[in-house]
Amino acid sequence: MKTFPGRVAIGVMAIVFAGSGAAWAQGLRPPKADVVLLTAVDAVRAGESVRVAIQVTLPEGLHVNANQPRDPSLIPVVLTVESPAGVSVDEIAYPMPTDLVQQGAELPLAVYERRFTIGVGLDIAGSVASGEITVPARLRYQACDDKICYVPGTVATGWTLRVVPPGTAVTAQNLAGDFPGLAGQ
Repeated sequence: MKTFPGRVAIGVMAIVFAGSGAAWAQGLRPPKADVVLLTAVDAVRAGESVRVAIQVTLPEGLHVNANQPRDPSLIPVVLTVESPAGVSVDEIAYPMPTDLVQQGAELPLAVYERRFTIGVGLDIAGSVASGEITVPARLRYQACDDKICYVPGTVATGWTLRVVPPGTAVTAQNLAGDFPGLAGQ
């Protein structure tokens, strides 16, 4: 039987690279960020504003770069709110970042660790009809640990608001502290 050492070596290398590539890709998948959506009231009156928030929880030992990292080459966390007709975003309030000192880095990183909340102020037009309205949102993030940053991920989510006519009673829910940095607190 005749063997072809070059072909065997190429075949073995292909198997090794394919296996290590799968392991590499598996290890760099974005860790799942769990999100909880909050609203300040059980309903919003047409013609008024409402505060909503997204609480983000990362797996233990992970952080994300702040919305405005000190190093512009880093990937920031970004919440994008897709306003339906009659809804406008008044503001998005990111929390104050914490400093993470990394060996060899000139400046500490501005990060959000393990659990953080992003507040959003929404204005509901007076012309919005009573009923439910969905306000879609996307959270883009890149989770990192003390050694490596994973492939960026996106969580598609959104708030469902119950719009009621002006003058209708609404009930506060969640704590005021759940909506950090929003004007009017």
